[in-house]
Amino acid sequence: MWNIAWSVCLLVTAPGIPAAGAAPDTAARAPVSAEALSHYVAGRLLELSGSSQDAIAEFTRALSLDPAAFSVLLHLSEASARANETSQSLEFAERAVKMRPGDGKALWMKGAALFNMQRAPEALPVLQAACVADSDQAEYLRTLARVAETLDRTDIVERAYARSVVLEEEDGESWFQLAAAQARLGKFATADSSLARSLELNPIRPGAFFLRGWIRENEGKLDDAIGFYQHHLLVHTTDDGTRGRLVTLLARRERFSEAYDEAVKLAAERKSDPEAIQVEADLAYQMKKPEVGAKALARMRALDPADPELVGRSLMVLARHDRAKEGVLLADAWAATRPSEMRALLLSARARALAGEFDSAAVRARRAIAAAPDSLEPSRLLVRVLMDGGHYAEAAKELEALHQREPGDVAIVLDMGQCRELAGDVAGAETAARQAFQMAPDAPPVQNFLGYLLADHERDLTEAKRLLDKALAREPDNGAYVDSYGWLLYRLHRLPEARQYLERALAITGGDATIHEHLGDVLRDLKDTDKAKQQYKLSLAKDAANKRVKDKLDQMR
Repeated sequence: MWNIAWSVCLLVTAPGIPAAGAAPDTAARAPVSAEALSHYVAGRLLELSGSSQDAIAEFTRALSLDPAAFSVLLHLSEASARANETSQSLEFAERAVKMRPGDGKALWMKGAALFNMQRAPEALPVLQAACVADSDQAEYLRTLARVAETLDRTDIVERAYARSVVLEEEDGESWFQLAAAQARLGKFATADSSLARSLELNPIRPGAFFLRGWIRENEGKLDDAIGFYQHHLLVHTTDDGTRGRLVTLLARRERFSEAYDEAVKLAAERKSDPEAIQVEADLAYQMKKPEVGAKALARMRALDPADPELVGRSLMVLARHDRAKEGVLLADAWAATRPSEMRALLLSARARALAGEFDSAAVRARRAIAAAPDSLEPSRLLVRVLMDGGHYAEAAKELEALHQREPGDVAIVLDMGQCRELAGDVAGAETAARQAFQMAPDAPPVQNFLGYLLADHERDLTEAKRLLDKALAREPDNGAYVDSYGWLLYRLHRLPEARQYLERALAITGGDATIHEHLGDVLRDLKDTDKAKQQYKLSLAKDAANKRVKDKLDQMR
């Protein structure tokens, strides 16, 4: 009975007979020979039993007897794919597509073969065509989603999985992947609903606690996010990425003891990672354990005693904990063994800038320029030191000189714009920003700088929106760009939306003085006085000298 049933099933898609859902041949076909049909049936039976190579041999014989057999081409492509004969799979799929250009399965087989050959950009439009040709095949949609994922086309991933779960509502994995795509697109409420459905179908799906935590983090529900990350780490104990996020969130919630414990685990796991050790040291100082922090910094520098960047990391930690003077001594000690090297002079300059000794830092930066006149790095540092010290006119002269040396360097032009804005020359800043835009109109940093400048000074909100839309489309998870867009929405008096974007910007960046101030302004205008004060205080905690924020806080008391 089994053999008879399968024989009937196999004959439905015999050579010369259109596959289910396929368009019939327009030209008259010669009768199918019994020998071709015999080889085809044998190939199908072998294919179903998992003998791909033997199936290919039988299908090949059938095709040699009936070269126009569309269904045989499809099965040859599919069997070749199973046998890891990817180029052969592509060859047969392309022949099938040439025979029937609008056939969904032929297009799917071609797209899958291209993807398996690491040709994802070519595969994407082919698979999109397959899904248009037959939109009721969930497998086509899932393949399209996987290809789009590798190309960072999250919008296509979302659409593909959204259609897939309509077709196969009980597919928990597709619901999970849909939730992940929606979360990456910032659709957190929708993502949460999709994830809930996924967990109804598969309550123990690995990664679910992480995704829930990530959604809560981006919604600004940090305590909930912490709980989900902790649950995730109970199972995935070596997931360093999640542990790093947990450390950041615990520190933001000022749960420093817990953050320190997790940071120690992270640094132990990443013994040669300077960033992990730096975080451990930072939290040790935060816990009022300077000796422990100093030992951690020494351990970090011991990774490569000749690397000035590791000393620079130490300077940053010390400066954050009011120990910048110690940083100067540390930098000078490192530089003492390399008195004439440019990098030693640069390190000493950086240490003094962090300690607020801007004039002394500028002297050392100029010495570094003299030591390495062909390098741009000392000049860039000098510009930064002069700007931080409030010497904008002098910084502008240095930038003009740099621009003469490197007229095609967009970053220098953007620095000119920033310098002019800080000096109060908004028109000059806009001129520089537009010059940078002419040089690199598709560069997100340029789009963001000009867009934010126009929004902040309310010069052209329509153009600002157009620019910031483009920057965010390219880098949707860039915290600076999300902040710029939130501030634009504030200028447009769209306060609830502005709040959402600014809260997300804080979640992405881990906290920034300017973003806290922006969110404080939004909350103040929403009449949420207590929360506005809290944001202003957080801003001052990161930039204690900001008189503008102090005045805003004083006005609310």
